[in-house]
Amino acid sequence: MKIGSIELGEKPLFLAPMEDVSDLPFRKLCKRYGADMMYTEFVAADALIRNIPSSMSKTIIEEDLKSTRLNSSHANVS
Repeated sequence: MKIGSIELGEKPLFLAPMEDVSDLPFRKLCKRYGADMMYTEFVAADALIRNIPSSMSKTIIEEDLKSTRLNSSHANVS
Protein backbone atom coordinates (compact mmCIF):
# COMPACT_ATOMS: atom_id res chain seq x y z
CA MET A 1 0.00 0.00 0.00
CA LYS A 2 1.22 3.45 -0.83
CA ILE A 3 -0.14 6.81 0.31
CA GLY A 4 1.43 9.59 -1.70
CA SER A 5 5.16 8.92 -1.59
CA ILE A 6 4.95 6.85 1.62
CA GLU A 7 5.34 3.10 1.06
CA LEU A 8 3.56 1.16 3.82
CA GLY A 9 4.03 -2.45 2.75
CA GLU A 10 1.46 -5.05 1.75
CA LYS A 11 -0.60 -5.13 4.99
CA PRO A 12 0.18 -1.97 6.94
CA LEU A 13 -0.66 -1.50 10.61
CA PHE A 14 -2.14 1.92 11.44
CA LEU A 15 -2.23 3.45 14.92
CA ALA A 16 -5.43 5.46 15.40
CA PRO A 17 -5.17 8.90 17.03
CA MET A 18 -6.10 8.79 20.71
CA GLU A 19 -6.45 11.92 22.86
CA ASP A 20 -3.95 12.03 25.74
CA VAL A 21 -2.46 8.69 24.62
CA SER A 22 -0.74 8.95 21.25
CA ASP A 23 1.98 11.39 22.23
CA LEU A 24 5.47 11.22 20.66
CA PRO A 25 6.96 8.63 23.09
CA PHE A 26 3.93 6.35 22.60
CA ARG A 27 4.16 6.67 18.80
CA LYS A 28 7.87 5.82 18.94
CA LEU A 29 7.10 2.64 20.90
CA CYS A 30 4.40 1.69 18.42
CA LYS A 31 6.82 2.23 15.53
CA ARG A 32 9.44 0.09 17.27
CA TYR A 33 6.93 -2.75 17.66
CA GLY A 34 5.65 -2.72 14.10
CA ALA A 35 3.18 0.09 13.42
CA ASP A 36 3.58 1.44 9.89
CA MET A 37 1.63 4.71 10.27
CA MET A 38 1.02 6.66 13.45
CA TYR A 39 -1.11 9.76 13.91
CA THR A 40 -0.77 12.53 16.43
CA GLU A 41 -3.61 13.30 18.81
CA PHE A 42 -6.35 15.48 17.35
CA VAL A 43 -5.17 19.07 17.19
CA ALA A 44 -7.55 22.01 16.96
CA ALA A 45 -6.65 24.19 13.99
CA ASP A 46 -7.83 27.27 15.90
CA ALA A 47 -5.38 26.49 18.71
CA LEU A 48 -2.51 26.23 16.22
CA ILE A 49 -3.40 29.59 14.71
CA ARG A 50 -3.27 31.10 18.23
CA ASN A 51 0.01 29.24 19.05
CA ILE A 52 -1.40 27.48 22.13
CA PRO A 53 1.66 25.67 23.58
CA SER A 54 -0.18 22.49 24.58
CA SER A 55 -1.58 22.14 21.07
CA MET A 56 1.71 23.01 19.39
CA SER A 57 3.46 20.25 21.35
CA LYS A 58 0.99 17.68 19.94
CA THR A 59 2.25 18.37 16.41
CA ILE A 60 5.83 17.28 17.07
CA ILE A 61 6.65 14.57 14.55
CA GLU A 62 9.82 12.85 13.41
CA GLU A 63 10.98 11.91 9.93
CA ASP A 64 9.30 8.50 9.92
CA LEU A 65 6.24 9.54 11.98
CA LYS A 66 4.46 11.66 9.41
CA SER A 67 0.79 12.24 10.15
CA THR A 68 -1.01 14.94 12.15
CA ARG A 69 -4.78 15.06 12.70
CA LEU A 70 -6.40 18.51 12.55
CA ASN A 71 -9.96 19.41 13.36
CA SER A 72 -11.87 22.65 13.07
CA SER A 73 -15.44 23.83 13.24
CA HIS A 74 -14.65 26.33 10.47
CA ALA A 75 -14.31 24.92 6.94
CA ASN A 76 -11.91 27.68 5.89
CA VAL A 77 -9.45 27.04 8.78
CA SER A 78 -8.41 23.46 8.12
